[in-house]
Amino acid sequence: MTRITSFLSIRSETLTPADISELLAMKPDREVIKGSLRTPPRPRPPKHGWNISCRFDDYVDLDVAIKELMLKLDGKFGSVVRLARQENDVNVSVKIAIAPESELVPMFFSAETIGLLGDIGASLDIEYFPE
Repeated sequence: MTRITSFLSIRSETLTPADISELLAMKPDREVIKGSLRTPPRPRPPKHGWNISCRFDDYVDLDVAIKELMLKLDGKFGSVVRLARQENDVNVSVKIAIAPESELVPMFFSAETIGLLGDIGASLDIEYFPE
């Protein structure tokens, strides 16, 4: 079974996850506090993090994985765009983690999806974890 998880992360040195939640009027799936201890032990995070994710246990097109993540913002897409443009220490990134059942996973992104990522100033990271 190919598992795909998409993540949207907002990182900032000055805005806490609570600040970001207030600005977006929504709660994250996961938050990270700058300098906090983590389990399992690993380096302390240099920035605050606000994260949402979508997990798919059956194969979905990677374009769909990103679009579902944007839908999870529940109408807050414009707020993410404003936040990314107004705050100079805010970094937005989208990551896709792929654990494929086979070697063939098409890497297609529509012009619309690429435009959405550009609108929020997001970087895109694809991690591939063959089983």
